[in-house]
Amino acid sequence: MSAPAIEFRDAGFSYAALDGEADGASRGAEGASDGGSNREGAGAAEAARAASGGGSGAHARGAASVSGVNLVVRQGECVVLTGPSGCGKTTLTRMVNGLIPALYAGEATGEVLVQGVPMDAWEMDDLSCAVGSVFQNPRSQFFNLDTTSEVAFGCENMGVPQGEMHARVAATVRELSIERLMERDIRALSGGEKQLVAVASVHAMEPSVFVLDEPTAALDVDAMKRLRDVLARLKAAGKTILVAEHRLWWLAGVADRIVLMEDGRITCDLPVAEFAAMPAAERARKGLRAWDIAEVEPAAKDSEDRGSMEARVSLEAPRAEEPAHPLLEVRGFEARYGRRGAAVVRNCEFSAQAGCAVALVGRNGAGKTTLARCLAGLHAESAGEVRLSGRVLGPRERAGRVYLAMQESGYQLFSDTAAGELRLALEARERREGKALPEKEAAALVDRTLADFALEDFRERHPLSLSGGQRQRLAIAAGALQGARVMVLDEPTSGLDLANMRRVAAQIERLKARGTCLVIVTHDFEFACATCDELAFMADGRIAERFAFSPRTLRRAREVFGFG
Repeated sequence: MSAPAIEFRDAGFSYAALDGEADGASRGAEGASDGGSNREGAGAAEAARAASGGGSGAHARGAASVSGVNLVVRQGECVVLTGPSGCGKTTLTRMVNGLIPALYAGEATGEVLVQGVPMDAWEMDDLSCAVGSVFQNPRSQFFNLDTTSEVAFGCENMGVPQGEMHARVAATVRELSIERLMERDIRALSGGEKQLVAVASVHAMEPSVFVLDEPTAALDVDAMKRLRDVLARLKAAGKTILVAEHRLWWLAGVADRIVLMEDGRITCDLPVAEFAAMPAAERARKGLRAWDIAEVEPAAKDSEDRGSMEARVSLEAPRAEEPAHPLLEVRGFEARYGRRGAAVVRNCEFSAQAGCAVALVGRNGAGKTTLARCLAGLHAESAGEVRLSGRVLGPRERAGRVYLAMQESGYQLFSDTAAGELRLALEARERREGKALPEKEAAALVDRTLADFALEDFRERHPLSLSGGQRQRLAIAAGALQGARVMVLDEPTSGLDLANMRRVAAQIERLKARGTCLVIVTHDFEFACATCDELAFMADGRIAERFAFSPRTLRRAREVFGFG
């Protein structure tokens, strides 16, 4: 009988404390895995520097990230790790692919075996051939500027003969249907397209064990389905798959077991049939996302929404119930990368009201993130205009009035602590309004906002030592505290479990109630159902369709998301 592909024997890991030099190391370590580096391909170098200085991971300051883990994953099995944000899923994946202890300092207990071999007996180059990893943030594992070279890069490092390497790359491109992404500049790709390239680069290496950490965080539904099909074929070929994931529906038909984690421990290990039979309400009580997307539908809106706003509308056609000037208007908008580059956003017309949340949806590469960056003044338009309350604003003016919560939140967190990050946001609001709050009142407001987003326990933690979901909540909390009239959230639920997704949704309802306009770039149907009043479908760089989001438009909404 062959040895298990992966085995944890009473395993645990506690990250090294952050102090002095280690604070900087933490920023490097998290950059290596979760987006702290500003340069493509710099992730490994940042990680190496972090390792030498006592780098941190999802938990820090000596907190035990995982403990007492006993888990066996058999050859050819697909096991899903799920649970609340920060519960230790990413740490377990790092213990399998060797990043712990190679790049993350801390104290390990118990034993981890891959293919029957203890982790300390593996050479890193051999382990990296046996275990292929896709990280939460794909940017951190890129080493090339163009996509084709990136897909081939792992094979080159393994010494795969050139003819075989070309065959592997071609087969991978066909399997993942990413022909349109080849020979492209990686920096110009959308977040979802980058994730597909990261998956492809690992697939071409043909490891025996695949470790995927939130691999669908930025993927559209069609891409998620393609990834599921690829995993099914890999499993049929005898490959072993370990997936850390919050969104579960796409794994139906592939997963063999669902392993639930909480506070660094495994609390439940269920065969998939038993998990699927669990009532939806019980799964929700455990903080788990939907297993069947049919369980999800938008809440009924008020009578006005159910009436005249129910029908699908063209953005070019005025609506009687709207005021003369929507809070946010985009007219004849065009944006491109480079003066001679093709337009990514073209002839785009868009508007949104105060107190309204609009879901901006569409396939990967449709132009959603580019439009989001333009709205926030981070990318200049090549044609057209953006109006706020009827006034035309250029990119620089928009940067001070529109808040963007980025897809990779590590890029916009600057303080040494979570509380300090919110204090910076409050100071920005005070400067804009021309008045400062008394210190006691400001401190109370920061504490209340931390509590609203369930971040009070991380008040003094370095933002980049938080888990991906915790960082995402902190970035959104900073936007809420800053008080911008327009907030743009780019994939705000990547890394969020059900409870925290609902918590963020509740805060969005508060923002809407005070008149904030929200544009939410998302592929997350569950989140859109919980928060959004309207749905704008983007295709080929323009808004192709828009309609009110309610139970009566549910069928069309599912089609637009890709559930057709």
